[in-house]
Amino acid sequence: MRWVALLLFAVGCSSSAAGTKSVASKAELGDLLFHDPNLSEPAGQACADCHDAKLAFSDPEFDRVSAGVHADRVGARNSQSAMYARFVPPLHKDESGNMVGGLFWDGRANTLEDQAALPLVNPLEMNNPDKATVVAKIKKHYAPQFRKLFGKDALADVDTAYKHVTEALAEFQRSAQFSPFSSKYDRYLAGTAQLDESEARGLAIFEDPARGNCASCHPSRPSADGTPPLFTTFAYENLGLPKFADSPFYTLPKELNPDGEAFIDRGLGKTTGDPAHDGKFRVPSLRNVAKTGPYGHNGYVHRLDEMVELITGSCMREGTCKLPAPEVPAGAQRVRSQQQQMTRQDIADLVAFMRTLTDE
Repeated sequence: MRWVALLLFAVGCSSSAAGTKSVASKAELGDLLFHDPNLSEPAGQACADCHDAKLAFSDPEFDRVSAGVHADRVGARNSQSAMYARFVPPLHKDESGNMVGGLFWDGRANTLEDQAALPLVNPLEMNNPDKATVVAKIKKHYAPQFRKLFGKDALADVDTAYKHVTEALAEFQRSAQFSPFSSKYDRYLAGTAQLDESEARGLAIFEDPARGNCASCHPSRPSADGTPPLFTTFAYENLGLPKFADSPFYTLPKELNPDGEAFIDRGLGKTTGDPAHDGKFRVPSLRNVAKTGPYGHNGYVHRLDEMVELITGSCMREGTCKLPAPEVPAGAQRVRSQQQQMTRQDIADLVAFMRTLTDE
């Protein structure tokens, strides 16, 4: 939230203060940069404002789409959680020819370094006009730390310096706090915790191919090498979400949104240039899902139980029975798993299980 960044600035947690702090690693430096509200233009928004640690590094503002440092500018999408992002592979085709991996909802960045480079110079996010503006701020407030960690020529030219900025941010996101595997479900898998009756029923539904079948897109068991489950295949799906009809993104000036209200979010299709991929977005991890609403690439669904109803095709209330048309109708799969009608208790049990995926 922008007001959090401004409050931090007001009480003296500015980049000037942070810039005098000694750091022992690139991850520690990345931590400083991630939380510095002075690296936007104008000052007032840090990476942490859209990726709050208290909410599994997701957006604390419960609007459907995420706002930038300028209050009148928003993106077309809801910020994803940054947790467990280090496990996302580069965008590629799997053995079946399906696209898998890539960061952001649309897979346009292959590494955490690639991802970190973009928000700083996005006019809808941190709004720096170019890399040189970012590097000037780094030179002013962080020169000693950069030279200590990257060498005396770390800031010698803009491209090199900017690369080091992204390296530091990426290393911070590879640190343990972004992937602690500390949920109740992790302890259950380790044999040190038990699921209660509702959670256990929810897990059974989650994994049952004839019922929830959720695990087909969100694998719930450790991999062959013992890696805890990440609850995503990193594949792409068109869930058939409607347009966010009253999105403030549609009212942006033409230089920021040339299509106005006619804008269609192509998702993966824009990244690959393949119309067959239009409307497809990367399957998110369900880890910490109870903390990371709203749901869907455009935040169309506010509540977790409503998202479960939409995915399973369960009509529990009018809002999930009579959705508007999909934003991209071709290839839309609103109901992936429903083979047996869910009851209200089934939905409650699935949500209870998914709450065990919250890191403690």
